[in-house]
Amino acid sequence: MEKIRTIIVDDELPARQGVRTLLAADPEIEIIGECGDGGQALKEISARQPDLVLLDIQMPDLNGFEVVEMLNPAHIPALIFVTAYDQYALKAFEFSALDYLLKPFTDERFRQALARAKTQHRQRESSDLSLRLRQLLESYGIGRIGRIGSQAANEATTAPLQRFPVRKADTVYFVPVDEIDWLEADGYCTKLHSGKQTHLVRGNLGSFETQLDPKRFVRIQRSAIVNLSRVQCLKHWFHGACLVRLKDGTELKVSGAQRRRLEQLLEQLA
Repeated sequence: MEKIRTIIVDDELPARQGVRTLLAADPEIEIIGECGDGGQALKEISARQPDLVLLDIQMPDLNGFEVVEMLNPAHIPALIFVTAYDQYALKAFEFSALDYLLKPFTDERFRQALARAKTQHRQRESSDLSLRLRQLLESYGIGRIGRIGSQAANEATTAPLQRFPVRKADTVYFVPVDEIDWLEADGYCTKLHSGKQTHLVRGNLGSFETQLDPKRFVRIQRSAIVNLSRVQCLKHWFHGACLVRLKDGTELKVSGAQRRRLEQLLEQLA
């Protein structure tokens, strides 16, 4: 198993040194960088694409949340927020953080957080291996059945997701995407909101974003995707931000980076 490539981000040198010492004792970890401010962290994470980032929140230039919001959603690493302020805990988990370490923390508490990161890394490696094997088998199959099979495989690969498989007890139900109002990140899973019902399905929000029709579903923030047909209106908020109101009354914040794209898509539907 490959080592977990890790970057430490904290504006205080003693804090970085402490985390480095704890990580250095773990043979499964490879420290590939350290950053002392948000701007440097954004460049380093984007360039190196680590598996894990231990990220401070209050930093010069950009804070930890702003760093994550500016990263490519397709390459978000596992995140453990490390901070001296407990008021950010809820927001950290809205960003799908693996853990939230409140300074000062014990060595045992740190090892618990790191264990979660290792578990996620192993699951991701297993998933990637399965995908590579499936692609290999499909390539051999396409080679045997020729042009028609290749065309069918391409169509299956590019066709948008039409139904979500929802498991309840020993039964699997299929929920059409048209019935979904919005999707919400929930750790390693995704919560589907459909009227007054919610369904929890396996798979993170980013993976579903790539499978849904981009003309019908749009990501409005790190933890939410909305069905454009369910949007009732946009409400301007303070400091240039805005909220999207759905037809069932749900209101969700729209990130600054996604606001213009959302407006353009809604104009096309009008």
